Parts: sequence; C-alpha cells; structure tokens
Amino acid sequence: MPVAIDTSVLIQGEKSGDLAALLANHSGPFYVPALAATEFLIGIHPPVRDELRARARRLYDVVIKTMVDPFTEADAAELAALNAELRRTGQVMKFYDAAIAATALARGDALLTCDTDYDRLQGRLQLLKP
Repeated sequence: MPVAIDTSVLIQGEKSGDLAALLANHSGPFYVPALAATEFLIGIHPPVRDELRARARRLYDVVIKTMVDPFTEADAAELAALNAELRRTGQVMKFYDAAIAATALARGDALLTCDTDYDRLQGRLQLLKP
C-alpha cells in the first residue's frame, strides 16, 4: 500500500538527519503530498537561522522534491468533504493537515505521521508512526 509522508515526519527527518531511518519500518512506496511539501517549504523561510534553512533546503532538493506527488481534483473533492464533515461534527483541523489527510483518503493510502492531529481520523485513515 502506498504511504503518504506527513510534514511532521519530514521535519523529524530533517532534525535527525536521517529521513530514511524514519521510513525503514514501512514498505511503501512512499510519496510526499504536494501540500506537505508546501508546509515544509514554508517552514524553511526566514526567520529560521541560515544554517537550518540551508540544511532543510538540501534535504528538500536532494530527497523530498523527487517524492512530491501533485494535489489532484480527487484530493480537492475529498478535502471539501472532509472539511464539511469536520464542521458538521464541530471539529477543526489545520488546513495543511486536512489537505494531507484528504490526499491519503482520496487515494486509499496510509499516512506516516508524528502528528496527533490526525488521530480523529483513526477509523477512516490508516495511520502509521515512524
């Protein structure tokens, strides 16, 4: 089963210097949803220190960029449905988290994450931990 990689895993991989180790317990294939890539890239812009920005940018350019998968119309439709469902039940989810979850849901994929914001989707989305 394909596995979408959440931004929280990308950040943990950048901090540890070993993204591959975080993926090692799962078989993949792996991909980075386009909006997870966006959220990661937002985090490497100022005011982040120059050396941290350079390290994160290298990881993005060498590893992450080749794994980015586009946000599709089916992903957008799933995001709209997920947002409506969350609103109906009085829940709120951060935009990027909802978009990343919607991508995995629309494709029937698992999501590798360190973020507990996804726990509310436990019955609908296969959540994996590094």
